[in-house]
Amino acid sequence: MTTPNDGTPTYAPGWYPDTNAPGTERWYDGTAWTEHSRPATAAAATVPLPDYTSPAAAATPAVSGADKKPWFKRKAIVIPVGIVAGLIVISGIGNALGGSRVADNDPVAATGDKDTPAAVVEEEVAEEPEPVMVEVPDDLVGMTASEAEAALAAIGLEADYSGESDWEVLSADPGKGEVEEGSTVALILDEPPALTLAQENAVRSAESYLSFTSFSKKGLIEQLTSEYGEGFEAADAKFAVKYLEENDLVDWNAEAVEAAESYLELTSFSRSGLYDQLTSDYGSGFTDKQAKHALKAVGY
Repeated sequence: MTTPNDGTPTYAPGWYPDTNAPGTERWYDGTAWTEHSRPATAAAATVPLPDYTSPAAAATPAVSGADKKPWFKRKAIVIPVGIVAGLIVISGIGNALGGSRVADNDPVAATGDKDTPAAVVEEEVAEEPEPVMVEVPDDLVGMTASEAEAALAAIGLEADYSGESDWEVLSADPGKGEVEEGSTVALILDEPPALTLAQENAVRSAESYLSFTSFSKKGLIEQLTSEYGEGFEAADAKFAVKYLEENDLVDWNAEAVEAAESYLELTSFSRSGLYDQLTSDYGSGFTDKQAKHALKAVGY
């Protein structure tokens, strides 16, 4: 069968196997391939395949009915797919930007060290300074508690003791060697014995005499022991004088000055005469050093 125009062979209208879509058949209207297709049937297997190499067959595009859908149906598929693809691209860009921000804040992402947890922050451990060592004074024994406390405080140590501040130090612990600054040194004090009644009275009498007039040490002991004075035993009188000295209750230089001024108020004296009066056993009985201190104080 041929067409009346160009002599190309033609086929009768009918369903023919579609080589572009295996398992389907396409309708040939006698002049061209249509858009109609259907699943292949067993009976169609005996229908000879058209010669697609012929000019008429080649001129007609072989498109299956499944692909030849109206434009709105094809767009219904293409448009959602395009939207999904766009969302995927936007999501990828967002993740990339977000990942950059996370990397800036994430120590692991920033350093690339996956063995270090992001939540762990290394803290610098400050090294403790070495302690300052000081030498314990070796002359604490014999000091009063207050003197020893001041000496220890001057080098950064503390004193710990039980007793009065004017009691003497018998021992210290530690007593020598180096200790850490700020350490405490325990002081053992020599508690003075309780005064006897005679000693107490001798002390009170000595204080009373000194408040009345001037006395040298020798003159005060003679006054306390004299039968014309108080008549104390020599041991008690000496104890009273020593007690006044240890407790800073008497200043013999000041007593000498007071005696010199009293002599000059009574009568006139040369320098040598006043010196003799201050140092004589029949006078005040001050020492040479105490008498010279008094002479200088009154202008000689």
